[in-house]
Amino acid sequence: MCAQHDRSGLTADRSLSTNTLIRAGNAAGPIGRRRVLIVAHEIGKNDKVVLHREQAWHGLGIVVKDAPTPKEAVELAGLDWHVDQWPLAAVQDGGERLAVESHVANVRSDTTTQLGIVGNGYKPVQNIELAEFAAGLAKDGDVVRCESAGSIRDGKKVWFLLKGQSFSVRGDSDEVVPYILVSNGHDGGTAVRCIPTSIRVVCSNTLHMVIPQYESKSDSFRWGKGGKGLSILHLGDVKAKIEDARQAVKLYEHALEDSRKRMTTLASKDVTREQLQEFWLNAYQRHFQAVPVNPITDIQRRRVARAERSIGEIANRFDKERDVAGATAWNAANAYTGWLQRDRKARGGEEGRININVFGDNTKRTGEAFALAEAIG
Repeated sequence: MCAQHDRSGLTADRSLSTNTLIRAGNAAGPIGRRRVLIVAHEIGKNDKVVLHREQAWHGLGIVVKDAPTPKEAVELAGLDWHVDQWPLAAVQDGGERLAVESHVANVRSDTTTQLGIVGNGYKPVQNIELAEFAAGLAKDGDVVRCESAGSIRDGKKVWFLLKGQSFSVRGDSDEVVPYILVSNGHDGGTAVRCIPTSIRVVCSNTLHMVIPQYESKSDSFRWGKGGKGLSILHLGDVKAKIEDARQAVKLYEHALEDSRKRMTTLASKDVTREQLQEFWLNAYQRHFQAVPVNPITDIQRRRVARAERSIGEIANRFDKERDVAGATAWNAANAYTGWLQRDRKARGGEEGRININVFGDNTKRTGEAFALAEAIG
């Protein structure tokens, strides 16, 4: 099958609004400070990355002094191209062609790079439309700024990372920074996604768990479970879906206020050593495997040893942050999720860790851990 070249066919700010959520500051990302949701080998020769006031990723990014708006980032990050849909044909060895009516090729306009083969009902969302979606998350008169933006895999995936105004949970030394990641894929397998998340700066924990999930009143889009955000499929009236989703994302300011209250409640809840041990053990067994009370076999003894080692690492995190977060449920939850996201071995190295923390099982596990922490007492 080939493409024919015929184009015909928390305390600092209690009045947080959407504009404060997306004001630019020092560069960081929804996976920790000084990181970007990319890895070097995913950046193709036709990709660019723009970063605000931060050393470039493996020397491949373009650093800018002033945080750009999403529309400005389109040009800076080399996203000022569009997706064309070319018809397909099946070609026999003898040269006979048969038109393929069920699928088309998504093709990058400036390089004619094939981005993906998609069904004929697929509706592309252009990069400028994604930028307009990101810009539209602000209230009238406010300006959205990008922390980073770019593409990977020669344009198959694009993103805009928006940073919000930080707040404190327990004194100025315990800072939380909100982000919104807006991304899209032209490969046929990636929806438009909008992921609200937060970072606890002192330990770089990703706080997916405290973002409430809001139900759409229509079937235009869906909120993912466990903090996975909002997704829009490339089918039907995509522009109408995006407008519907834009209004829903503005609910994030209410979600953030709810998050701040829940974090503050956890930070005010003192815990005993016995409560800590019970909480950590319950979370560990829920997410991994049961720990035998009276181990008999070698396998059971190894399970116990593994659990003891893990909980010991979690306890070390708790003790190190006691001066900042106290002997509280907030510290207990962050100690567990810090171990989960940073200390526990991840398959696939650093790239695997990024994927599981942002898009994988750790998003759900993190939410469940904080729910368990709220139940302590």
